[in-house]
Amino acid sequence: MPIEAVDRLQLEQQYKILGNQLPQYYPDLAFKNHCYWRIALDNTIQDRWDRHIDKPAYKNMSINQLKQVIYLLQTYKANAHLLNKHNQKSLHYRGKI
Repeated sequence: MPIEAVDRLQLEQQYKILGNQLPQYYPDLAFKNHCYWRIALDNTIQDRWDRHIDKPAYKNMSINQLKQVIYLLQTYKANAHLLNKHNQKSLHYRGKI
């Protein structure tokens, strides 16, 4: 397997792990894993992500986009203010607010 494929698989695993960990950090929000992925994806794309990337996102986004989403997911673990701000932006992109 080429090294790029291994690196990508590792990033995809990290993406999944972070999304699954975040609900434990914010039990009061009652967000499921897909909510954190939505927030990070929308803020990486600066729009509703599924207008630009086929599903599943982690398999179809560029490597740089995947790295950015992982960075945001990691940041959300320690920065509730940014998480809330990005959630509001995501909801705006989706016409919910």
